[in-house]
Amino acid sequence: MLTMLRKLDQEQTPRDYSLAGIDLGGPRTRVLARAVCYNSTLTTLHLARKNIQDMDGIELARMLFNNTTLRKLELEGNNLSTKSAKEFGIALRHNTTLKFLDLESNQLTADGEDNNGLQVFIDALKNNKNLISLNLGNNKIDDSTGGLLKQCIEINTTLIDFEFGFNNISLNDQRKIQEYLRRNKQKHDEARLKEWEERKQMRTEHEALQNLYLKE
Repeated sequence: MLTMLRKLDQEQTPRDYSLAGIDLGGPRTRVLARAVCYNSTLTTLHLARKNIQDMDGIELARMLFNNTTLRKLELEGNNLSTKSAKEFGIALRHNTTLKFLDLESNQLTADGEDNNGLQVFIDALKNNKNLISLNLGNNKIDDSTGGLLKQCIEINTTLIDFEFGFNNISLNDQRKIQEYLRRNKQKHDEARLKEWEERKQMRTEHEALQNLYLKE
């Protein structure tokens, strides 16, 4: 852990880092979040099953306010609850670089008793243009909140991979969400194809100019 913190401070981290075998606890999680906050070398952080509690999840979410390098954050199997859900929602309004977020098997609805934090998260997701993969599976999301997710994904045109299994979302809403995801994936693929064709055209033009100059 100390080695990792030193590398974060010196901008010498690997691109992908997992704290395997380390039970973080509150103080370590907060120290790590502050260290990652302004780091510009780490792109993937794996923190699954680290016994991270709700108040510490807030610090991890706030880390995203300033970090502009992290692309993937895995937090599956912790104890993040409603406060973390709300703070991650706020973070999604500020962060423009995170692409993958895994919040599977947490307590984002406090065992189905409090959906307020998740509703803030869902509201922020509507207009997020950067996240392409999200996992909210196994968080005891009820039918009414599932309806909000359906409305959200209808508006959001960027998300292409969304895991929401092991919740209590109605079958009809599940089908509509899948339909919207297929729409998004098609648009994503079309945009990537267009970018590839434009790059190919630029290379062709560049090679033609090079050949022209060589002949002169």
